[in-house]
Parts: sequence; C-alpha cells; structure tokens
Amino acid sequence: EHRMLTSGFCSSLSGGVSMRVMRWGFALVVVAVISAAIPANAEIVDREDDVGKYTSIALDSNGYPHISYYDYTNKDLKYAHKDANGWHTETADGADCEEDVGEFTSIALDSDGYPHISYYDDTSEALKYAYKDYSGWNTETVDSGGVGSYTSIALDSNDYPHISYYDWSNGDLKYAYKDSSGWHIELVDEEGFVGDDTSIALDSNGYPHISYNKWISSSSGELRYAYKDSSGDWHIEVVDSGGNAQYTSIALDSNGYPHIGYYDSCDLKYAYKDSSGDWHIETVDRYIDGYISLALDSNGYPHISYRLSLDLMYLMYAYKDSSGWHIEVVDSERYVEPYSIKVKWHTSIALDSNDYPHISYYDYANGDLKYTTIQPTIVNLQGGLTDSNGDPLSTASIRVTIKKYGQIVYQETFNDVVKDGKFSVLLGATQKLELWEGTAYNLIIEVDVDSTTFGQADVTFGDNNPAGDKIVFYP
Repeated sequence: EHRMLTSGFCSSLSGGVSMRVMRWGFALVVVAVISAAIPANAEIVDREDDVGKYTSIALDSNGYPHISYYDYTNKDLKYAHKDANGWHTETADGADCEEDVGEFTSIALDSDGYPHISYYDDTSEALKYAYKDYSGWNTETVDSGGVGSYTSIALDSNDYPHISYYDWSNGDLKYAYKDSSGWHIELVDEEGFVGDDTSIALDSNGYPHISYNKWISSSSGELRYAYKDSSGDWHIEVVDSGGNAQYTSIALDSNGYPHIGYYDSCDLKYAYKDSSGDWHIETVDRYIDGYISLALDSNGYPHISYRLSLDLMYLMYAYKDSSGWHIEVVDSERYVEPYSIKVKWHTSIALDSNDYPHISYYDYANGDLKYTTIQPTIVNLQGGLTDSNGDPLSTASIRVTIKKYGQIVYQETFNDVVKDGKFSVLLGATQKLELWEGTAYNLIIEVDVDSTTFGQADVTFGDNNPAGDKIVFYP
C-alpha cells in the first residue's frame, strides 16, 4: 500500500529547497520551503510529563503498532496502541500511587491481538506480568526477592508467556513460563554475574532461546547464548568473549538458528549461527551507544535499531540484504544542555508483513514516547515554470533528486513533462520511493529548458548554488 502525498510550489526560489514528510492518521502532506534543514519530527505517541523509557513494540495482524513503556513521572506501566482512529494510551499498572512499577518492559501480542507485558516492580523488587483481555487489565507477580530487571517476553502457540530476566540479588539469569498449572521458574545460568540485558525468542517447538551478557569486570563482559531442548536441559554457549557485550537482542530464523544484535565496546555487532554449528560475528557500525533491538525479515535478514554515540545520540537503523549492510539516520533532532547531550534512548523495532520497520523510542530531551516507520510513498509534485519575462515555458524536462544527510535516496528523470509552463509528476509511481515519517529530506529540482529529453540542467534549485536564470514556481 502506497501513501499519497501532494506538493505544490508557490514561491520564487533562490536557495536550498527542503522537503518534510508529516502524517496525521493516514493523511500525509509534503511541504516545500525555502530553508536549509528542517528538524525531524516523528509521531509523538505520548508526551504527558516524562514518558517513554523502556519502550517495547509489537505489531498486530493489521500492522498497527502496540507499545509498552514506563511513565517516569507517575512511576506507572503504560501501554499505547494505534488503530484507524489514531493513538490510544492507557495505564496498565499503576493504581497504587505509592508504587513504582513499569521499568524494563517487554511486549508481545497473543492470537487475539491482546497485549502481554513483562516488567519490573521497583517497589517490591519483583518480576511482574500484565495482560489485557475482554475484561481489561490483569496483573500478576511472577517472582520476587530482588529479581525482575532486564525482562524479555515471548508467547508460545497457546498464548502462554515465557520470560527471561535478571536476578540481581544473586547475579543470575532466570527464566519463567506459565502453563495451565501456573508459573514455573528455572535458574538458567549462575556462573559469576550473568543475566543482564536478556532477550528471549521461542522456536517452533516452543523452546526458549536467550541472549544475555556475563560481566567479567567493570569494563569487560562476554555475550552468552542459552537454549533449552526436548531433554529439558539448558545448554550455554559463549558467543563473543573479546570485549564488553551489552544490550543484546535475539531473533530466530525459519530454521531455528539464533541471530543476535549487541553492543561491544562502542561497536554495533551482529552474531548468527548456521547449519555449520559455528558462530559468525560481524561489526555493523562503530561509535554507537547501545539501546539495540533486532528483528529478522521474511528472508532471514537482520534489521536493527540503535542509538549513535554520546556525541550525537541519533536514532539509527541498520539492515542487511544480499548486497551487505546499509545504515540510515532516522532521527537526528538534538537538545543540548551544559555538560550533556540528551536525545534518543530505549529503541525497539518490529517489521510488518512487507518487511518495513516500525520503531518506538524515547526522546529524552522532551520526555516523549515517539514512533516512526518507513513506507513506500508517492509524492504528487506540481508546479509551474516561467522564463525571465514571466512567460510560461512551452517545453521542459526535469530531474528530481531527494537526499537525506547528503545521501541520495531517490532520483528520477521526467522527460517533456512541462506543458505550457505547468507540470504534475508522481514521484515513486514507477520507481520505489521510501520515506521515514517525520524526517527531513532535501529536494533538488533540475530543469532542462526547451528540451523534451533531459540532458544537462539549465537551472538547478535546492543545491544552494542555483544558476543565474530566474525561474518562478507557482501553483
């Protein structure tokens, strides 16, 4: 499904041209303005006080996002979901104003589309579980006694929850699952201080696979992987022991092999296992600052959201295909205060049925929960061209280029499209155009006057170095 956008030019342009994509519900508008750069502005899901930490996202069968997150101001667990009418937010756990609940959230949707959330109760130092059904929200305490941080949840084929989490009182990795008889708790790994940054996935038989880290020292740690099989035994492997593995995120491919994204000494790394039984490790990006989330597309390729280094703190997106890795800046809006730069934290990614990414994240600068996605887009670019005497051009061809942070994301030539001074072209109709919601793009328009086939530009707008000819865009 394509989004339809309309753009009209009504100003005399002599400088850079920028384009910004904005969406309200399903209606989108592209605005052309005379300026250099427009700050990114993804959808703000919740901006009530300070909200959005520990965000986790899942998509329902219609591709709508569901997000769990922590309300820092009120110390509550919150939940947001989108439908055809827009965003809806509600408190999932927080009836007692004296309690602090909702950190380290993780969300999964059951077969009916209802949310199930694991999270940490800081007041009781316990692992908690909340789920919604036709009657409303239900909450349960799963384990207590200094446990429950770094939770991750997955549902089996019967919609029963499976949760990995950290027992910080003992420095252990634990696993809890529910069935018809109730909750069951297992100790997975107790060697040293293990179990931070857990992430869980279930294979086709419902067996858990968990990625996590083991602290070797204050500045070093190893990436570990644990899985359970039909014997009922846990198997533990060291994946990467050469650095400082943190912020792990796991997914299983169609063959049940694990793929893990993680932070290692300022690098974004990706590890996967295949039929050879060996682990393969790749460095995806450098100078990052963690908050990693990974998902696999229908072809088994990884897609990762994460935050760039402390100096920039951009929201980033990396994905792999048959040609290799590709890296994009998603949100670069920054807020600077003395001695600190605070922008994007706690990212979470999910892919829809067409393998397009949807990302939820916390905007520290503004205390907001944000959401963005990239989708195929069609832009209706309309305008008019006159010569220096103000007479409409009889014939002209144009080339349109769209750039993001200096990189070309789209370029298409339209031959002989100007008729009696006016043109109307569809960007993305014949050549794929994919735009992130709320992100700033630079638009460059090159005009070949009195030529039915674009050859060499006579006039260029949008490159901050326009030609001397005067061309006026008008509606």
